[in-house]
Amino acid sequence: MLGLKRAVLLASLAIVILAAVPLAQEFPTKPIELVIPYAAGGSHDLTARALTSVAHQYIGQPMLVVLKPGGGGAVGSQAAIRAKPDGYTLMLGGSGPNTILPLREKIPIGPDQFAAIARINYSPAVFAVRTEAPWKTFREVVDTMKKNPGKFNFANTGPWGAGDFPMRMVARATGVEYNNIPYDGGGPALLAVLGGHADGSFLYTAQLLPQIGAGKMRALAVTDTRRHRDLPNVPTLREEGVDVVFTQWRSVLAPKGIPQAIAQKLEAAFKQMTEDSSFQALIKQLGDEIHFQAGKEFENTWRQEWEGFAKVVAGAQK
Repeated sequence: MLGLKRAVLLASLAIVILAAVPLAQEFPTKPIELVIPYAAGGSHDLTARALTSVAHQYIGQPMLVVLKPGGGGAVGSQAAIRAKPDGYTLMLGGSGPNTILPLREKIPIGPDQFAAIARINYSPAVFAVRTEAPWKTFREVVDTMKKNPGKFNFANTGPWGAGDFPMRMVARATGVEYNNIPYDGGGPALLAVLGGHADGSFLYTAQLLPQIGAGKMRALAVTDTRRHRDLPNVPTLREEGVDVVFTQWRSVLAPKGIPQAIAQKLEAAFKQMTEDSSFQALIKQLGDEIHFQAGKEFENTWRQEWEGFAKVVAGAQK
């Protein structure tokens, strides 16, 4: 009797495995939805639009952007997690909604809840002050903070957001204290610095480069491991003696349980998209660079980031 049950079980498994092969070969047979956990017009949305402009050539079906903003990225992330894991619902995640937010708020929308398909690109933050400010280097900013604890007015782009977290990392690495002023996004934070209501902020190239070009802002440091292509004379934080690296990544994620064959097919398609000349031109217009990572490699990167960021969150004031 046990032998018969075992034989039936093995036969059932064989049927499932054999059925998965043509399923992956046929995929996709309908449009794919790419969830964006933010509102329209931001860097995630713009990156997604660039992807969808070339997706049909490499997937064989249209890719549709679906905006699901709210809760700092939690609404869209939860919707993607609950979707059927068949490859037809994906999400363009990021370090803000899928590392910092779940760590801070204890929301299950991190690496344990998603399958990583591929990283597309990332953006480092840039610390900048207005050109009339007295600081010429980031080291001078740190010295000012040390000599005058709590006096430097830092404009953050939203509590625990992608413009706030790098400064928290700097504070942890250097022991400095500053006056952390929240603003509703990068635009208001930039205006606060330009208007003299704040001394400096961590911002992103899409909004910052025009101000630097106009001579209104001065960039002092970049949070990447290397200098930015468009700011070759601006050192990294590490070059300034502060051991901090922070990048806001944009990666394609899928609900857990997606068949491996379909995940691999999607990974290959997104790699082809990042090699497309028209896609590359669109990303360059955003002031970004493509930093492709395959699914497994990116998952390792993500989990390393998770561990490092968890220490910052744990050491921060509640």
